[in-house]
Amino acid sequence: MKTALLAQALSRHRFFRRSIATLTATFVLFLMGCPAKPPPLPKLRAPTGWEVREMEVDVSLGGAFFLDAQNGWITGNKGVIFHTNDGGQNWKLQETETKALIVSLFFVDKHLGWAVGDKGVILHTTDGGQKWTMQASKERKIDLTHVHFIDADHGWVTGQKGVLLWTENGGEKWARVKGEFKPGLNAVHFTDRNHGWVLSEKGLILTTENGGKNWASKLTGVKVDLFALSFVSPKIGWVVGGGGTILKTIDGGQTWLKQESGSEAFFTDVHFVNEQTGWVVGASGAVLYTSDGGRTWTQQVTGTIQFLTSVHFIDEKNGWATGTKSTLLHTTRGGIAPLADEVEISQP
Repeated sequence: MKTALLAQALSRHRFFRRSIATLTATFVLFLMGCPAKPPPLPKLRAPTGWEVREMEVDVSLGGAFFLDAQNGWITGNKGVIFHTNDGGQNWKLQETETKALIVSLFFVDKHLGWAVGDKGVILHTTDGGQKWTMQASKERKIDLTHVHFIDADHGWVTGQKGVLLWTENGGEKWARVKGEFKPGLNAVHFTDRNHGWVLSEKGLILTTENGGKNWASKLTGVKVDLFALSFVSPKIGWVVGGGGTILKTIDGGQTWLKQESGSEAFFTDVHFVNEQTGWVVGASGAVLYTSDGGRTWTQQVTGTIQFLTSVHFIDEKNGWATGTKSTLLHTTRGGIAPLADEVEISQP
């Protein structure tokens, strides 16, 4: 009995070995008859109307301001300010004598400009940035957030802890506006010497009609912090903030209507070149575009996922956006992606 069982096991074992050998030979012949591994298909790059530019210094970029298609400035941390006079083909680092984060700048012409940042820093130039000098803000412990001038003399600066500064002599003397402002004033804009707006926290907007002598609080119907605004006339303007918030006014800020952005992104900046055409930027490389005054917004592909901090357009085609990790975007087509037959095919 034992001998029979052993013989049966050996028989099964020999059959199993023959089966494996047969299968192996068959598989080898199959492989020999197969064609070589085909090359990978070409990859289609996601069409984008934005070009990513490289910067020489490893910094996070903040504010951007262009006077025209050739002359512009961008700011960043470590006290950096870059200038171009050839439309961004080349950028020159300007000396600022500070290591503070510079978040915002404004020029009234090719020569006169101001920049603000952390630790109460206010910088001023009279030669387009070849030399920047400090102006006394008396707010050395306050991080300043935004600067805006309406001419060579009259300007405003916002800051944390309810700081609102103004000057009537080009910054030779800065004075703090008296009043109990909410913590965190994020941006300021004037359309003339009388009419201005300041953005604050939890959907609050401050407005003045007498050059800042008096300020009135305007509720917007939203509870998120507001960070940037853009006006194309004393009546028509837009505001952006957290949670994909875009607000529009057509009555000088007396009332604000929420527009549908289709996004929950954290929006940091907005810029309109006329009553119809504008852009919004924010977290994760978000850029939104409208050509109908904000009735509809379209998300544009940028080629980056970096946190975008500012956007500035010269006209409907030419614009710039800045962001973290030296991110600098440029477009000559309004950020609009090329048509399908223009999409570039990249070979591996």
